[in-house]
Amino acid sequence: MNRINLLWQRYLDNTCTREELEELLAATDNDELRKVMELHWHNSSEQEGIPDATAKLEAILANTPKPYKVNWRPYVAAALIIGIIAGIYLYTQSTETKTIGIVNNTPHNIKTDIQPGSNKAILTLADGSEVPLDSSGSKLLQQGNTTIRRQPGLLQYASTKEHSATASFNTLSTPRGGQYQIMLPDGTKAWLNAASKLKYPTVFNGKERVVELDGQAYFEIAKSGSQPFKVRVNNTEILVLGTSFDVMAYSDEKTINTTLLQGAVKVVANNNTQLLHPGEQALVAIGAAAIGIKKVNTDDVIAWKNGYFSFRDADLPMVMRQLARWYDVEISYLGAIPQGTFSGEIGKTLSLEQALQILEQTRVHFKIAGRKIEILPQ
Repeated sequence: MNRINLLWQRYLDNTCTREELEELLAATDNDELRKVMELHWHNSSEQEGIPDATAKLEAILANTPKPYKVNWRPYVAAALIIGIIAGIYLYTQSTETKTIGIVNNTPHNIKTDIQPGSNKAILTLADGSEVPLDSSGSKLLQQGNTTIRRQPGLLQYASTKEHSATASFNTLSTPRGGQYQIMLPDGTKAWLNAASKLKYPTVFNGKERVVELDGQAYFEIAKSGSQPFKVRVNNTEILVLGTSFDVMAYSDEKTINTTLLQGAVKVVANNNTQLLHPGEQALVAIGAAAIGIKKVNTDDVIAWKNGYFSFRDADLPMVMRQLARWYDVEISYLGAIPQGTFSGEIGKTLSLEQALQILEQTRVHFKIAGRKIEILPQ
């Protein structure tokens, strides 16, 4: 058993020391390490998932006596190891084939410096003026009786007169490759995913609290017995009864998905109504009369908010649509769309090149020209 193989086995057994782990992490660019990992993966009878492999890594790092000086290099390399594991895991879940060869003839035209998205957005005020937002600095804005505090990645509203006669409307928009968080005047928190738009009043002074969404957002609603909260999306309305939930309503998706984490929401669409319970997702298809309901893993649904992509039996176009929004790229297919489903997780902090290299482990190949990605026939 060579040294790389020995270190990998000790890592899997959770018996390697921190020094041995750092030696293993230092070899993440080593083709021999990749071979060892892939051979183990397909010889294993259990094929443990990414969470198990990640837990092993965290356990080893956590067992180091404290205090100690943090060396960031192992953590960066650790992300690469988990990336390799994710690639193998994605492949295993997307094909019936029991073996995987080392793709030495992969078209290595995946050379790009496109970096992942970040905290950035545009705030459009009631008068139409636009305020760019990013992760730098803090600043106060005044709009009538409303104070708007800009913090890195967060926009926070505070009204000095909650029952002022007139409410103006602002819009927070994230571009492709952007995300942002907002605290509305009532204390409700919302996280906007890439390519999303939220329109809201600067003060909630009516019988209802109503916002309009295009794209995807996760909400944590501040309770108010006298003012129900509503989210309007195209022909769908979500009535909130004090809760946390996610709404995905991109124009390039086939359905508007409302997923409940806590509390209760009522989804109204096309004269139909459905009450959701925690762990349920309502699906409203464009032009359809019925509202579909299914059980889902809520951690998968809000993975985007927590810093990673989570795929569960997703087809390739669904995977690529999410990557396209985060990395701000265009996707096209040369020939037939590769078939199969994908399950696994990819960190949103990876560069586009790293993310695509993970997908290449599933026998999906790409050609990149600027910000355009062409998916090659299988």
